[in-house]
Amino acid sequence: DHVNGIAALQETHDVPVYISAHEAAFYTPKCKNLKKVSDKQKLRIGNLEIDLNELTKFIVKAKKNGYAGGGEKRREADGSKTLIFREGDFCYTNNYDGSYQASGSEIVRWQREDGQRIWHMAYFGGIDPEFWGNEGIKESNLAFLKEALSLVSFDPPFGGPPIHENEDLEYTIEVGGNLRRCFGTEDITDKKLNRITFSGDFIGGLVMPK
Repeated sequence: DHVNGIAALQETHDVPVYISAHEAAFYTPKCKNLKKVSDKQKLRIGNLEIDLNELTKFIVKAKKNGYAGGGEKRREADGSKTLIFREGDFCYTNNYDGSYQASGSEIVRWQREDGQRIWHMAYFGGIDPEFWGNEGIKESNLAFLKEALSLVSFDPPFGGPPIHENEDLEYTIEVGGNLRRCFGTEDITDKKLNRITFSGDFIGGLVMPK
């Protein structure tokens, strides 16, 4: 679970542990420096004070204008691609590489591309290896993935809706945690083949400095 390791971490680092006030009503880990925060509460990250609602709204808008929306794209020296979205005090980048199987990293920084990191989510996934080389399945799955990701919502702001489908394909996502620390998996099932043809994993959360 996402609370495992807190005690060991606090043996060597004097750090606060943040928990949603809503989650605390159901489960409270036993640890020192536990701080309950509400969904509307501002959170101090280093010298910055971040409104989590505003951050969430930005992530949703950035995702809709990024990979799912064909936003501003830059090709890097290593051949990877970086999508960029800026608004207000936040700057979002999504760097990824690969085709049949890909890895990527979404980062929200303060004000500019080299600004302080606030939030980070890494992801990895792709087409089932049995279908590597099958352009038809790859193109249909990735186009449907973009369609699903364009429907990202405020809660949770990590991927598409719990279920999204058309006549041929079905997208599903399972999410654990929240904006502070999240993890999950997403799959696309081909209804005619009756099997999963795309799968991916992600993990991320707030970046808390000393």
